[in-house]
Amino acid sequence: MRKLTLNIVIVAIITVVPNCNISKNTISKNQSWIPTDFNPAKTVLLVQKFPYPEKTGQLMEDYMKEKYPFKYEFVTAATIKSKTGKYANTKIYKYALVLSMQNSTLNITKGVSTKTHLPAVGFDFNFIDRSTEKNYPTTNNTSSFAITTFKPVINTIIHKYE
Repeated sequence: MRKLTLNIVIVAIITVVPNCNISKNTISKNQSWIPTDFNPAKTVLLVQKFPYPEKTGQLMEDYMKEKYPFKYEFVTAATIKSKTGKYANTKIYKYALVLSMQNSTLNITKGVSTKTHLPAVGFDFNFIDRSTEKNYPTTNNTSSFAITTFKPVINTIIHKYE
């Protein structure tokens, strides 16, 4: 019974913590990840679609629709790289916000001396200047959940340019 209760608590924490109050968070540390000439009022931001799971991608699109007051389009990574088609004009579609996956290690300690090291993936975002193909640094706000990183990134952009 005790093990079942512990499992329920762990599942509840995993479910609730990623969504706690992140809809107001911003990234207050160094903002060199934002291009100095980026002006969301004068361009259309391309945002890389989150491929899997679909639910996370939909949450990101819903968040942009609800919060982001500027023009944007969700597109595939291949579309961002392409210099042809609908998004070929890099004056209008100069910047893209792309997903950056970081590899890390999750350390789990059992008892006093037993440590387990598990591979983990962290999600972050960075800008790409499509006209020069320059990759800007990531936000260094990595999280195991893409939406947990995405919301503060978008909030920071909104806060900076409104």
